[in-house]
Amino acid sequence: MSSYRRYNYRAYPTQGQREALSRLYGACRYAYNWTLDQRELMRRRHGRMQSCTQLSNMFTLWKREPGMEWLLAVSSTPLQQSIRHADMAYRNFLRLYKAGRTHIVTNRRTGKKHRTGLPRYKSRRDGEQSAEFTKSARFKVEHADGCKWAFLTLPKIGRVKLRWTRELPSMPNTVTIMRHADGSYEASLTVQVEDKTDAPKPLHEACGIDMGLDSLMSIVYTDGTREKIPHPHTLKRKTRRLRKLDKQLAREKKGSANHAKTRILKAKTYGRIRNQRRDMAYKLASKVASENQAVALETLNVKGLARTRTAKSLLDANWTRIIDRIRQLGIQYGRTIVQIDRWYPSSQICSQCGRRDGRKPLDVREWECPQCGIRLDRDYNAALNILDAAGLAESLNARGGDVRRRLAQAGRNVDAREAGTRRTISLHQGSLWRRSPLP
Repeated sequence: MSSYRRYNYRAYPTQGQREALSRLYGACRYAYNWTLDQRELMRRRHGRMQSCTQLSNMFTLWKREPGMEWLLAVSSTPLQQSIRHADMAYRNFLRLYKAGRTHIVTNRRTGKKHRTGLPRYKSRRDGEQSAEFTKSARFKVEHADGCKWAFLTLPKIGRVKLRWTRELPSMPNTVTIMRHADGSYEASLTVQVEDKTDAPKPLHEACGIDMGLDSLMSIVYTDGTREKIPHPHTLKRKTRRLRKLDKQLAREKKGSANHAKTRILKAKTYGRIRNQRRDMAYKLASKVASENQAVALETLNVKGLARTRTAKSLLDANWTRIIDRIRQLGIQYGRTIVQIDRWYPSSQICSQCGRRDGRKPLDVREWECPQCGIRLDRDYNAALNILDAAGLAESLNARGGDVRRRLAQAGRNVDAREAGTRRTISLHQGSLWRRSPLP
């Protein structure tokens, strides 16, 4: 079995190469929008649409029409890829439309109506611009051992300088050259690799993770240890800077040089936020997937939660990317990833006696169970319940110490060698794991 992975490198094109890339991006946008027009025109006239091969042949003939000579000045491979991307976007929309998952919404500002999921036209004002080259374009990557720079040779563009940060496992199949909103360039190479990867040796047999906003992740391990990852609040730290740039941008005239400079500064600020979020998500996912043989996660409806008043903090937490990355690395390392049911009340159940105590406000971080009397930490208790619901929870160590009580109890100085409760002993009899004694 093999899979595809992306390797991204920062690109530093020259001024001439930037102008050539700008022309290429414009041609790719034109090919994409032209494909959408042809699809919609054929659908309205004949009730059916052309295939991707027919559209490709039509565009080849269209390039030879008078006034279209500028399309011949760029490589044809990215244009054909743009046609394929537009075709795929339209097919995805039709699949959602037939499944009844699209609806009509009204723009509150303009009053215009449009259907969700319908592919939209690309614009030169879009922050992200990209062009994809396949092997048929005969691009070439050159790199000398031990050198921190490499060169990517693209047709009708030239040798683009890359900042080489890691080696490629094999020759790339495709390369996408991108320009971000802040004016920086990046090359993304797709490489086919074998699934047999040297996975790191796990330190723990299993862990349960509770995602939150007070602390980003609360993790409990089957060996009796636990930890909390603080919320990075990446956007909150940049709020003052963004507010200042917004005010400055509102005072400047659109189209002026100062307006363009301020817009780039704002885009760079958002770029730093994006990079910090991605770096945090990848590091956390790598830590969780490499240190645990099995991981228990909760199933979150992030899209629904984003409609609440905590949307800004929730989206700043980057839950979706963290969970998706853990699942990807779990497949790559051969780990067991278990996601429990979305409606499982992990914050309402006492992990010691099993009593369900009902919903609690978000400001209640610790609570005392009225049945067994133990004082529980809300996050650790939920993480332990998630581990239990996934069938991975350990309750007693080899010496008879109650691991569950220690993991869920509030406070730092918690005795790990208390006698097991009736519920923990019964769970221990059917446990999947056998742990070594706690130190």
